[in-house]
Amino acid sequence: MILYPAIDLIDKECVRLKKGDYSRKTVFNKDPVKQAQIFESEGCAWVHIVDLDAAKGDESKNGPILLEIKKKTNLKIQFGGGIRTPERLKFLFDLGIDRAIIGTAAFQDLNFLESSANDYPNRILLGTDVLNGKIKIHGWTEDSDKDLDSVLEFASRLNIGGIILTDINKDGMMQGPNIEMTSDIATKYKIPVILSGGVSTIGDIAMISEFEDKGISGLICGRAIYDNKIDIAESLEILGNQDAQN
Repeated sequence: MILYPAIDLIDKECVRLKKGDYSRKTVFNKDPVKQAQIFESEGCAWVHIVDLDAAKGDESKNGPILLEIKKKTNLKIQFGGGIRTPERLKFLFDLGIDRAIIGTAAFQDLNFLESSANDYPNRILLGTDVLNGKIKIHGWTEDSDKDLDSVLEFASRLNIGGIILTDINKDGMMQGPNIEMTSDIATKYKIPVILSGGVSTIGDIAMISEFEDKGISGLICGRAIYDNKIDIAESLEILGNQDAQN
C-alpha cells in the first residue's frame, strides 16, 4: 500500500487547512521543494500535491514549484487542483507529473473525465471530495449537482487509475479516517481507492493497511506528518513496498 505524503500549496507555501476552510490555514513550510526532499529522504516514493489556489479558481503562482520538485527529487508526483481543460492536463504531463487528479471539472462534465482517461490511460484519478454525503467542488466551496453513486458507477467503467476519496469532515481534524466509507466504495465499484482525510496515528496506518485486499490502494497523510504524530519510516515498514505502483 502506498503512502502519499501531502503538500498543499497556497501562494507558493506548504499549508494545511481544516475541513477545507481557507480561513483556517496553517503554514508548515515556506519551501515546498525542501519539504518534498524531506519526504524523499525519509523513504517515500510518491508525493501528493494539490494547488489550492487553482482549485478554488484563483490565479495560481505555484506552477514552477512542480518543475523544481521534479528536477530536485526522484519522487513520483500525484497532482491535482484546477485541472479543467485538456490543455492544462497536457501541460502538466509534459511538465513531468505522473498522475493527474480531476475533481471539479469531472463532476461538471463527465465527458471530460472520459476523454482524459482515454488520452492518459490509468494516469487520471477522480478526486472525490465528500461532505455529509454531498460532493463538493471548487476547492470544497460549492456543492455539485451530481449524485455520488451515479458518478462513481460511470467512473468505474473508465480507464482511470482510481479514486481519491476525501471525507471533508475528517480532513485536518486529527480524529481518524473514514475507513468504512472508503472500503465500501472500493468494494462496490471494483476500483482502487486512495483514502484521504483524518489519518492521525500510526494505529490508523496499521488499520488501513488491513483493507488493501478490499481495494484501498493507498492513503494520503498531511497534518499528522507535519505535527510529528506519524513517523514516515514506521509507516513505510507497515505498508511495505512503495514502488508497487507506476
